[in-house]
Amino acid sequence: MEELKFIKPDEAYATEISAYRKEFLNANIQISGSTGLDDYEDPLAWIEHCRSFEHRATLENPDLVESDQYMLVRNGDSRILGLISFRHSLNAYLEEYGGHIGYSVRPSEQRKGYAKKMLALCLRRCLDFGLEKVLITCKAGNEASRRTILGAGGVYERNAHLEKDNIDFERYWIRMDPLKVYYNSYNEEGRLLSKHGMVEFLTTMRYIERYAKPGMRILEIGAGTGPYSLALADKGFQVDAVELMENHIEIFKSKIKEGHRVNIMQANAMDLSMIPDSTYDITLLLGPMYHLYTDSDKRRALSEALRVTKSGGVFFTAYCIADASVIQYGFRGGNIPDLFEKKLLDPVTFRVASRPAEVFELYRKEDIDKLMEETKGRRLDYVATDLFTNHIRETVDAMDDETFGIYLNYHFSICGRPDMTGATNHSLDIWRKD
Repeated sequence: MEELKFIKPDEAYATEISAYRKEFLNANIQISGSTGLDDYEDPLAWIEHCRSFEHRATLENPDLVESDQYMLVRNGDSRILGLISFRHSLNAYLEEYGGHIGYSVRPSEQRKGYAKKMLALCLRRCLDFGLEKVLITCKAGNEASRRTILGAGGVYERNAHLEKDNIDFERYWIRMDPLKVYYNSYNEEGRLLSKHGMVEFLTTMRYIERYAKPGMRILEIGAGTGPYSLALADKGFQVDAVELMENHIEIFKSKIKEGHRVNIMQANAMDLSMIPDSTYDITLLLGPMYHLYTDSDKRRALSEALRVTKSGGVFFTAYCIADASVIQYGFRGGNIPDLFEKKLLDPVTFRVASRPAEVFELYRKEDIDKLMEETKGRRLDYVATDLFTNHIRETVDAMDDETFGIYLNYHFSICGRPDMTGATNHSLDIWRKD
């Protein structure tokens, strides 16, 4: 899978910046979303020009707005594929014609999905900045740009005519749904493919296979791009899958093989009213609890999962665990002061607070126990699905296959020990319904 970087202009890419500019000039095309690269023959001067826009104090005149310039770069050959500019606010011109975001894709790299990828990554920056909605425009008749904007959730408002250039612009607004913005830019498909990601996948499958028997009917709620559903279909199970995100469903459907007994439905985990009671032998709730922030929403999702599970059936619920994130993002990432300032981390108890803007809800084991205390059933297992793996992910990814096999055996031997489970990033709670 192609690896891409989304970075600000840097002197190390001076030659590539010149080549990018030259390709547009040779094609007689204006370089949109480039903070004026057309006018800068010297790439180093352009880089300084971009940096001057990052702070109000260094703007060249007071009518301009602060902005961040980004490049989409392919890792393999360090080739700049596209440029995109994020304007923090709107002046009179931008409010009518230019919008918050402008972008261009290198002529020789167009129609390869890079605009879609770049826009999704830039919307993450808009979300981090706190914008609730973003204005994006394109020239009327630019079908490729229109499709890119619509694919990102843009809703057409109206056309705006720029009299001096005799150009019509189509105006689109994108509302900042944190979950959609996150998953439109995140490579969910590749998350479990690295060695460190495989640990979570293999551990989860190991426990599913412990309870899944031939002929059982399985439901996966929050199926993502389908790795678990498809792995179970490979083993001959009939699997129904529920997923909320349209882009995940599209990828999931593309991977279904002939002979797979898989049915995909788009729905919210909190409303499975299209499914009758007591339908499934095994129910997998492997993603939704990551993104629910109120007790009422969490209980609704759990209640629905339990409702559609047969008496005597087994249901699995996955969680993101708080303390691993405190260590990794907080201390290793140097973000503790910021977490304190935003009141996302209590400086006395070190309890984590989550909001939709942070995308992930983080739990302690006692939070999970409290959620499940009225459940009519009994716990079969509580498992740390990746345990120490994400703390040493570079070491795990560098292991040869023999060493990785030994590491897996070690992990499997300790991942259910109660004295170990608090260190994990992801946990799996397994219950049998009365």
